[in-house]
Amino acid sequence: EADVLAVADPPMGQPLVQVDTEAMADAVRALPEVADVSVSRSWPRAITISVEPRTPAAAVGDGSSWRTVDADGVLFGEGAEQPDGLPVLDAPSGDSAGEEAARAAGVAVLTGLPDRLADLVVGVAAPSEAAVELTLDGGATVMWGTADQMDRKSEVLLALLGEDGSHYDVSAPSNPSIPP
Repeated sequence: EADVLAVADPPMGQPLVQVDTEAMADAVRALPEVADVSVSRSWPRAITISVEPRTPAAAVGDGSSWRTVDADGVLFGEGAEQPDGLPVLDAPSGDSAGEEAARAAGVAVLTGLPDRLADLVVGVAAPSEAAVELTLDGGATVMWGTADQMDRKSEVLLALLGEDGSHYDVSAPSNPSIPP
């Protein structure tokens, strides 16, 4: 609440009709923890700021700190300790659009796996949006590719797991492979 009020900087004593609510909303929207915001006038003399916080979906570490990431790949909430109860995503921690897209793809795969497959996954890496890779509890790796066709890729991978292999590629589910 204090951070929201500090960046919104509501003008005290200014006539309500003159308050730039859109500028206030833009300032609050710039906070990483904020998913959405609305600012409205409550006549005769109040301003209401409604904030929707981001929902953490995974944790991303950079070796010295941890941050949470939401389904859109936006990083927020930095701390020294790994957040409890969140899966770890090995993904870039920068601010570029490509890095954000990589995190979003990783989160989509993490949260979109069917339970039967999710129970086998011990790690998810997303170095880019098109190169999501899973590590299974037996040490095998899976080239997942992009976050599209989740159901088909899951179905194909579950069928392939009956075959002996240490690496599976379902990035093109109509043409999967088990490289030697």
